[in-house]
Amino acid sequence: MAQLVHSYLDKIDDLQQQIIDDSELILDAINMDELLQNPEGYLVGLGEAFLNEHLDEIKQGAKEGEQFALNILEKS
Repeated sequence: MAQLVHSYLDKIDDLQQQIIDDSELILDAINMDELLQNPEGYLVGLGEAFLNEHLDEIKQGAKEGEQFALNILEKS
């Protein structure tokens, strides 16, 4: 059972690290002029773009969670 948990956490950590690595690139992509003209709209657009680029990782994380839950139920 412990190996099952460790394996799941390793997979989730890898997905999380991919997103964290990309999040640091956002700072270089911010256009200060656009940000100052419309802060809310600009940040919402930037957030949506980031989310859309990471939908695969998010979906994979959900899939891993579902599989983990099924494996726990099997072992219980």
